[in-house]
Amino acid sequence: MVSSSTFVSQFSSLPIQEEEEEAVKYDNESSAQHHGTTEQMLDKLLSKIGYGLFQKKLLILCGFGWLADNMWLQTTVIILPRVQDHYDVPDKWIGTLTSSLFAGMTLGALFWGPFSDSKGRKIPYTMTLVITSVFGLLSTFTFDFTSLCFMLFFLGFGVGGNMPTDGALYLEFLPKEYHYLLTFMSVFFSFGAVIASILGYLILPKWSCPDISSSTIPCDLATENKGWRIMLFTVSMVTFLMLILRTVWLKLPETPKFLMSQDRQHETFIVLQDIAKINGGHVEIDKDELSFDSQTRSKSQSDEEDSSDLMGVGGSMEDFDNDEETIVRHVLLPNGQHGVEEILIEDEKQGRGQIVRLLLGPQWRRTTILIWCIWTSTSVAYTMFNVFLPKYLETLGFEGESKPSREQVYRDYLIYSLSGVPGSVIASWLIETSLGRKGTMSASAFGSSLALFVFSMINSRITMLLSSSAVSFLGTLLYAVIYGYTPEVFETHVRGTAVGTASGLGRIAGIISPLITGVLLTINISLPLYVSVIGFFIVGLCVVLLPVETKRRE
Repeated sequence: MVSSSTFVSQFSSLPIQEEEEEAVKYDNESSAQHHGTTEQMLDKLLSKIGYGLFQKKLLILCGFGWLADNMWLQTTVIILPRVQDHYDVPDKWIGTLTSSLFAGMTLGALFWGPFSDSKGRKIPYTMTLVITSVFGLLSTFTFDFTSLCFMLFFLGFGVGGNMPTDGALYLEFLPKEYHYLLTFMSVFFSFGAVIASILGYLILPKWSCPDISSSTIPCDLATENKGWRIMLFTVSMVTFLMLILRTVWLKLPETPKFLMSQDRQHETFIVLQDIAKINGGHVEIDKDELSFDSQTRSKSQSDEEDSSDLMGVGGSMEDFDNDEETIVRHVLLPNGQHGVEEILIEDEKQGRGQIVRLLLGPQWRRTTILIWCIWTSTSVAYTMFNVFLPKYLETLGFEGESKPSREQVYRDYLIYSLSGVPGSVIASWLIETSLGRKGTMSASAFGSSLALFVFSMINSRITMLLSSSAVSFLGTLLYAVIYGYTPEVFETHVRGTAVGTASGLGRIAGIISPLITGVLLTINISLPLYVSVIGFFIVGLCVVLLPVETKRRE
């Protein structure tokens, strides 16, 4: 039994043992009137409670995680040329900086996603920003290129957990008719790029060594090229502020869907009641609305404790029998009757392996593989263009135009980042139109491919600015829908793992892409652009082949 300290501030204490024992006595007659799976039942209850102050606060607080993700990525991208100057890193190796961050993000996504499925969403919600803040601050004081890459790796391990866990967490508190807000939440992802770009524009030109071409005076790297350190410190403080707000503004409970998947019905009842109170409504939740017919229960407390560590493989309640080594899955059938399925396992670790096998089983195989391809190809295409854009802007020259100053470069990059903000907002509207999720994703993917092709053919700075802004807008729109569609298409019992593995594959692509781009740049500056064009086109094809449109899906 979870202690009463689990829910504090706005949330009530958990039930005492006697109340909990009473809560697990199911009413067979009342359960017959509820049809469908546990997830469908909870969707109805969340719709009954409605959308209110609790979800509005949570939108902002979960959005902080997505904001931190892109803010740190764009910060690394923006300081990359200045770090290269500081440590005299060759072009073919400078991509190691962003690859280190992506490597940490990969490990973070692969770790925190399954962790949230087995242990709950609350711990990753806090720990990801704790780790990010600590290693962000430490990266400010690194003494060489290797130590900076090392710190960014561990920073990435923290911030990389935000995308797979925060989206799943927010979705599991949302009424079904408000699921489109998960796509809207990606506006915070765009804000992360904007904040990083503004800080870069304000800090780097003033606190960096001047252009070699415009100055004959030697630069003291220790005193004149500390802008990148100031920027890392500033961004780590912004992250720490977001962590403080997450801690004090809303005392987060565990999600109702996770609690139900762990057979903790009475705690679910308390959480739902408290959400209704925070929202200021007068909705009453009856215990009978969470009732199920129980079948085989554990005969000892130790068995119950073992079962609490296993993630539900059916989106509903489970028991673990040590003697038989089975997971007993209880589900509601469409006719109101109760079904039981037993799954043999060797040990607790195979409970997690079962989730992966489900993802690659007949029900989810096609969706899983296509989602993996979409995340991987999008990461390759977007990273190859985005990570080296500041270098593109500094090195590209046009006939009849002088080479841009660094202030102009960071201003152009700020415009590029701002262009992505409307993409997130418009995406949340488009997915509810006749285009749906799939239509919006495919249109933005093919559009990004076209815009990048135009960028590769540019012959003036204004054309470059317009085409890069189009890539930013369409790419952000694409990512917004991907981030919303992925947790939406998978059910609760596999959601964290599904999003975590997809995000992890995207991060792996992010590790490799900068290294490949560094090599391609030494051959021809346009080669990475052509790879990006092909990558976005592949994404569009994969989206077309997806079997499920989640718009208003029951």
